[in-house]
Amino acid sequence: MSKQNPRPTAGAKRLDRLIEATSLANLTGAERLDRLIEATSLANLTGAERLDRLIEATRPSGLKVEEQPDAQGPPDPSSPSPSIPKLETHPDQPRPQFQRVAGSAFNLVTQFGLTTMISGLTAIVITRLLGPSSFGQYAAALATWSVLGASADFGFTLMLSRDMARNDAARHRAMLRSAYEVATAWSLVLALIMVGLASTAGFASVRGVELLVLTPSMIANGLNPARAFFTVTYQTRRLLGIDVGFAMVVALVMVLLAASGMGAIAVTIAVSSGSLIKNLVVTYVAARMIEPTDTGRYGRRELVRRAAPLGLLAIMTKVYFMIDLVLLGWLIAGPALGDYAAASKLLTVLASVAGIVMSGALPALATHVNQREELERLVARVWHWLIIGAVPMFVAVALFAPLIVRLTIGAKYGGTVPLLRILCLAGIVSIVTNVAGVLMIALHKNRALLTQSAVAIVVNVAGNLILVPRVGVSAAAWMTLATEMLVCSAGLFSLRREVSFRGCARVSARPAGAVVGATAVALALGRWPLPAMLVGSAAFLLLSTGLKAWPSEFRVARLRSAD
Repeated sequence: MSKQNPRPTAGAKRLDRLIEATSLANLTGAERLDRLIEATSLANLTGAERLDRLIEATRPSGLKVEEQPDAQGPPDPSSPSPSIPKLETHPDQPRPQFQRVAGSAFNLVTQFGLTTMISGLTAIVITRLLGPSSFGQYAAALATWSVLGASADFGFTLMLSRDMARNDAARHRAMLRSAYEVATAWSLVLALIMVGLASTAGFASVRGVELLVLTPSMIANGLNPARAFFTVTYQTRRLLGIDVGFAMVVALVMVLLAASGMGAIAVTIAVSSGSLIKNLVVTYVAARMIEPTDTGRYGRRELVRRAAPLGLLAIMTKVYFMIDLVLLGWLIAGPALGDYAAASKLLTVLASVAGIVMSGALPALATHVNQREELERLVARVWHWLIIGAVPMFVAVALFAPLIVRLTIGAKYGGTVPLLRILCLAGIVSIVTNVAGVLMIALHKNRALLTQSAVAIVVNVAGNLILVPRVGVSAAAWMTLATEMLVCSAGLFSLRREVSFRGCARVSARPAGAVVGATAVALALGRWPLPAMLVGSAAFLLLSTGLKAWPSEFRVARLRSAD
């Protein structure tokens, strides 16, 4: 009679699961164990210790197996097999997706910083080379093009970043194709508006010619949805290379044309050509990266239905964030208006950092909307990046506002300092608002977003109309803070049932400690602004390192390998 094989024990089942997970099924039993021991450097342990350490080492990241009660005597063959492990991730334990999101956000912030710096330096040189008269015409045409160009997206990129992340990769090509068609049609409407403005200015005038020259690049904005593909796939390093490369080349061509005396129209041709070619290159690279499989068409009406609320939301957000400056032009005059405009510009640049980080995180957030624990872990991670990166920037600008204003825009803007400090408080609140807003986009809470934005516009407009004539320009800054607090509170209230922010609170303690400590050092040296800023910055870095406040994803090697 043949001998029956004994029923496998729980330990044997664990080892079989380990062998299957590590792709060693094609080896013999002895070879399998030797390979596992060699791979995990456990050769110096006993057999029982090896098995326990192997189970721990090869368990998926963050997986914690429920402990089984110690059994007296041999295991009962009729006892049920161990339960499926439960996922319990430590908040500080790195995960590959966190690294990809961090790398993507880092690339987007770097792209924004470098292109902003290149654009600013180029503007300074072009201003000097063209002279006041020519530069005025050029700047007016470029401002018109920029405003209309900002409207060209109309929510398409946000919608794709959210929905492509939740759809199979085989649908990406169809979704992008429909987005190109709809966005190009909308860009054609904006291009016709530019032609109409050129006609009003006169086709023979310098401004009219410049508007006509910029029109083809306005049509090419219909290809902007291609950028969403790089965000969804965390391939933003390629986008960084394309954008910064084109910014450098276009800036060089603009300076050469202006220096050669070819005038503002030639410089405008360089701007328009660079934008058009860059959009074509981005679209081409995205097309080469998309999987060749295609599942048919993605309805254009469905795309418009899903993108339009986000486009309207983007416009409303810009309105409530900038309407105060528009109103101040009618309510006050003199240097006070310039002071507020300068402070508002600095706030806009700093606030953009949090928005860029959250746009990079949107695809991952959208992917986990039905997995609350994973979503909360990801939100805590992203908040950790912002509280250690964005919050200290606002604190530093508020502390060293007099020095920063004097070094950047000049001592004649001394009235900007108190306004900038108030707006920095609004900027810190806007970081939380950004987190809540992008979460609401991922969760499709469009109606709540539109409602709170509409209320914010009404409150901001009413507050400015009532208070500015009585209090002065500082009322506009305080109304910006009040509006941000209103929108932030409304967003957090809307998310109260979907997301818990306890994880965000846990990861905030150490970065907050580093910020407070560095602030104390800077205040102690307040009589000497420049040394205070340098020593305070060094103190923040040292305290963040000593308190282990840095997110693990901020390691340079991980950021480089993220995509």
